[in-house]
Amino acid sequence: MDDVSPHAGRPRSFDPDAVLDAALTAFHRYGLSAATYDVLERATGLHRQSLVYAFGDKRALFEAALRRYAERRVEEVVACLTAPGSPAAGIKGAFALWLEDARNEARRGCLLVNTAGEVGRRDEALADIVEAATDRLTAAFEEAFSRARAAGELRTEAAPQALADCAVVLGDGALLHARASGQAQRAEASIAAFLTTVVG
Repeated sequence: MDDVSPHAGRPRSFDPDAVLDAALTAFHRYGLSAATYDVLERATGLHRQSLVYAFGDKRALFEAALRRYAERRVEEVVACLTAPGSPAAGIKGAFALWLEDARNEARRGCLLVNTAGEVGRRDEALADIVEAATDRLTAAFEEAFSRARAAGELRTEAAPQALADCAVVLGDGALLHARASGQAQRAEASIAAFLTTVVG
């Protein structure tokens, strides 16, 4: 669709949302450093100048993509954890989404986890996005484990907050290992062991 940038009167004949999604996929696959402008040009179909004109430099484009990913993927996981019905089923559904990410050969792992591993706290704005997403997930897991206890679905006496921390740390570690190793078997085994121990 045609859109007019607030920075100039020159129109652009592309869909910014579609371009951002394409850039997101490239960043997910390659990471911030390895997703060069050549990679982004091939992924989006736009020249570097057009990308910079529309989104700012590569770092700004990455931040926009990371925010979009966080909003979408975190809410998908939270939707599983807060769904009506069995809390244990919702917890298993959340881990099933993460296992999809671990098995996806085209863009293995989680962009949030990958960013934490690549950037750490060197970029405060990116780190804040990752931290906010982690806090959101942890809170949703804690509530799900609390409901699972009330429903008699927990096999452990551990506190829901501790279980939530374990769930998020396990998910992060499993996804990072899957990306680093290029295979998902250990992620699958570790998640299965946790779920069997905690919710059956």
